[in-house]
Amino acid sequence: MSHSVTLLVLTAVCLLQSVSLQNDMTVTEFAELKEEVSHLSRSLQMLNSTMQKEKKDPVMFYAVIRGKTLTYNVDTILVFETVIVNEGGFYNKYDGVFVAPRKGTYLFSWTVSGLHSGTFTSITELVVENQIISSAGEYHGGAGYSSGSMTALCEMEKGDHAWIRSTGASTEHKLYSHDNHPQSSFLGLFLLT
Repeated sequence: MSHSVTLLVLTAVCLLQSVSLQNDMTVTEFAELKEEVSHLSRSLQMLNSTMQKEKKDPVMFYAVIRGKTLTYNVDTILVFETVIVNEGGFYNKYDGVFVAPRKGTYLFSWTVSGLHSGTFTSITELVVENQIISSAGEYHGGAGYSSGSMTALCEMEKGDHAWIRSTGASTEHKLYSHDNHPQSSFLGLFLLT
């Protein structure tokens, strides 16, 4: 409930109570006050209804890459095709892109797991409307599996697009995301307006 609306309602109630103490208030003034309180009450109900609707429409997704070993190049959008949660349906498992349904602050987190057979650096980045928000990297000096993760907050406008892509830190990125090994994942959620 808005603080200013609450304050207005309390002020109106106090005014009504003081009316009973004042003998010289006219019937017309009392009727006007009563109408103002009624108007404020309707406004409060509309605000509560709007807030309840927003609570019912969560925006969040969590998707992983499962059972894949692949090589991807520079500036490649990573597609996290196995969707675990997609409240609102704003993450597209076919192209790896999230579209913001409303303006506000969003939280994103991602992990990319690699397979390496030598010294290798793999860096990925969160991009919103072609602006790099943050990056995550991992360096591996030998054989085996390693992961790089990052969590970031950013402001988005309604209709903005967000995705994870590879960078030019290496010309070839090797992804290894299988059960019983670190898996690559991407999550996002709407925090506040």
